[in-house]
Amino acid sequence: MRGHKLVLNGSYGAFATPYFILYNKHVAGTITAQGRDLTKTMDIVNENYWYNQWHLDFELHSKLGIKNVTKIDSSKDDDGNRIEPVSIYADTDSVFVSFQPAIKHSEWKNVHLNNEHLSKISVPFLILEHRTKTKTDNKNLVSIINSPLDLINEIRDKNPSLIIIDGFFSKDRDLNKVIDDIKVDVIWNWSNELDYIQGIDQFRFGEYFKKMLDDYALKFGVPNEEDFELERVSESIINIAKKKYIQHIVYEDGISHDRLTYLFPKGVELIRSSTPLFAREKIIEIVKYLFAHPDDFNIRDLIKLVKNLRTEFELADINDISMQSSCSRYEDKIIDDKDKLEFVSGAHFAVKASAYHNYLLYKNKEYQQKYEFIKSGTKIKYYYCKDTKLNKIFAYIRGSYPMEFSPDICYDAQFEKAILSPINSIIQPLGMPTITKRLSVVMGVFS
Repeated sequence: MRGHKLVLNGSYGAFATPYFILYNKHVAGTITAQGRDLTKTMDIVNENYWYNQWHLDFELHSKLGIKNVTKIDSSKDDDGNRIEPVSIYADTDSVFVSFQPAIKHSEWKNVHLNNEHLSKISVPFLILEHRTKTKTDNKNLVSIINSPLDLINEIRDKNPSLIIIDGFFSKDRDLNKVIDDIKVDVIWNWSNELDYIQGIDQFRFGEYFKKMLDDYALKFGVPNEEDFELERVSESIINIAKKKYIQHIVYEDGISHDRLTYLFPKGVELIRSSTPLFAREKIIEIVKYLFAHPDDFNIRDLIKLVKNLRTEFELADINDISMQSSCSRYEDKIIDDKDKLEFVSGAHFAVKASAYHNYLLYKNKEYQQKYEFIKSGTKIKYYYCKDTKLNKIFAYIRGSYPMEFSPDICYDAQFEKAILSPINSIIQPLGMPTITKRLSVVMGVFS
């Protein structure tokens, strides 16, 4: 499958390249159009299942062992948005599915591994669990095991009539093969949302998408080569703009991740190469706050966090709050850095900031043995200056801060560029007001 994908992607690139002997922009355009149509079709297929089939899929309800399944609301609000969306976003080759409506419209959590239910079981039963330690006084319980590898032996030795299995094991292919072969009733118990989602995918969604893809390919008279798989599960997503979002991932490619340990930005530079060391950690902390409080975050709490950061910022080492860049084409862009600062039109800010450093070093000859002049190719750090008469930005060679003649830093401007700007770019799409450099917000009168 991966080989096919590489060949197809490469073929598209070739047909779209004018230097290719078989270059044809119409073929390239058709490839992208087909991809859009496929993604749009899967989006429709996804909505069709949840809105029209989910509440009637009694076979799945029985397989999952869930109760009180109700219909998901497919209506739209005045702006044309779904009241209960099941398709959040469609990307180039992906559909972002929301399982929240399914979680809301079913009774699924610990339906079977609870004292009330266990006490009523009147046949010999066995429990296969992973996370919890179930306790029951029911004497019909013949065994509790923690590994699927022990299941065959336990069935043979204890001869249970019923097996209750922790949903953690729903993706275990070997276990599912064993279950298909044994003549014992099996019910699944779901203790958390991730397991429940994987169970829905395992017992219905994966095969449902495969069948829809087969039907889609049949319309064109070709075998299906596509596969929509559950690639990752995100607890929540911050959608900033088209193809720009941050995912709080709890599962990816068979691996579960603890909450708030895996943030995946797509098309968003949470951390740029220029971002100061201090800001790198703090911006991530702010994003984690937003993901930790998806339903109750508010601007007041956020401003408190930012104000605390502002205090820490001013106490931090200058090297940790200065931004990073490099100086290129210095000799071509600088007219004078000895007697005065003069640049050619359009000179890059890093070149101007470097020239400011060199100008001050020329004026302080006693430090020329201690510090080097900046030239093309030099890796620099820079910050915004309190006094902007000569230049608004000052640069220095990384690891060589000239404290003896460096201009005072403007903490307000530096904090705004390093911390506030990236934070505002994230919170504004969430409908929160911009945090100003005075660490306050301006609320619209009619908002």
